[in-house]
Amino acid sequence: MEATIDGRKGMSINWEGSAITRPRMVVKPERVSELIDIIKNEKKYPAPVRAVGFQHSITRCAVADGGTIIDMGNFNRILEFGQRHVRVQAGVRIYDLVKALDARGLQLCACPEFGDISAGSVACTSNRYISSRGILGQISSTVVGMKLVIPQGTKLNVTAKQPDMLNVMRSSFGLLGIVYEVTFAVREKIGFVVKRWQMDLDDLSLAMAGLNGDGIGVRLTVYPFSNKAQLETRHSVKLETATRQWKPTLRAWGWNCLVPLVAQLFKRLVPSSRLRGKQLDILLFQAQKMFTRMSQDRIAEMSAVCLPRCRMPKWGRCTYTTWAFPADDFSLLVEKYVAFCLQYKRDHGFRCDLPTKALFVPKDPASLLSYAADGDVFTLDVFSTGGKGWEDFLIDLNRFCSANGGVPLLNQTKLLSQRQAVRGLGRKLVTFKRLRRNVDRHDRLSSTFYQPLVG
Repeated sequence: MEATIDGRKGMSINWEGSAITRPRMVVKPERVSELIDIIKNEKKYPAPVRAVGFQHSITRCAVADGGTIIDMGNFNRILEFGQRHVRVQAGVRIYDLVKALDARGLQLCACPEFGDISAGSVACTSNRYISSRGILGQISSTVVGMKLVIPQGTKLNVTAKQPDMLNVMRSSFGLLGIVYEVTFAVREKIGFVVKRWQMDLDDLSLAMAGLNGDGIGVRLTVYPFSNKAQLETRHSVKLETATRQWKPTLRAWGWNCLVPLVAQLFKRLVPSSRLRGKQLDILLFQAQKMFTRMSQDRIAEMSAVCLPRCRMPKWGRCTYTTWAFPADDFSLLVEKYVAFCLQYKRDHGFRCDLPTKALFVPKDPASLLSYAADGDVFTLDVFSTGGKGWEDFLIDLNRFCSANGGVPLLNQTKLLSQRQAVRGLGRKLVTFKRLRRNVDRHDRLSSTFYQPLVG
């Protein structure tokens, strides 16, 4: 087992590189027995103990100052392919798993656009992707089994025959044990047909009416300062004769990689924030029109949009935060959000320089802390290149979202307060706190990030 002892040297622990942690130990085990030793040996491997994969989160959820970071990179084998399941080690990259399933005519029942996520991470955290009724919107909900080492240093095998325990583990955030093996449900490959419309925000309510029905996935892109929006729908289809299309892949690459880089270049090259924001809005909206012409009414495989992380310099990356809101009257929430953004710009001079996205996620009670447990939702994904004023904006944004019935994603909502977490998740969060205290009495797996939120 590889081990590094250096409590002074900081290491980046999230996707955008903004979270730095200084653990006492960084270890990279190869066997489950080594995981057990790490958990049991409190003197050699101090708390908090946090497992990491590809640092996909944008929060500080994996921070372990003075504690132990477990790099799960050696747990990277796909163990078993079945007709309806696939069993993998926790360090397997989802992008690699998607490709391996694709070669066998299979796919995950929920397929993300960001492929640089480990299997162990998505198995026990909040995540989202464009979905429709009948297709799960959280990858953790497709987990039908997981194996982990719990804080007592013993192994635990959770299967579909233990639905209540599996429900808890799917949103345990690494606080109830270190996941080392995951079993996902899979299905035969399907495709989707994309349709997109550009419109003024005034026409959004009418356009969205009835779109969140069976078999229809919805993505909304909002330009608050240009009074523009794009509505995208996806209809699932069979892939009897269709082949993988490069254009959905190009679009995913463009929005996940190229757009943040362009926005950062604008910030460096155009000194006037007012002029910069207006020009960037026009450029990005026109780019969306181009992607619309390229992919409108074309069939593509679901897995075509799953891509690895772009290898860009840190200055070329973006950041974001996520809340979820009831799908009913979501267009009204968008109106309030746009008004909030405009007023904040007038009061403080700050505006997000990237468009806001929203994804439809159907009702999903498959995990205890699911943000969609009580009904259909839209996630509100607020993107920005960050910089001066971003964190102050987040504080006010969280207040706005919480006051308007938003539900946070504990690992994807930035600068979340305990009060806002409790208001959004209610008694379910209290239940999880009690379970965590019973399982981890000595706080082996807790952290300064989760402690204020879940105790």
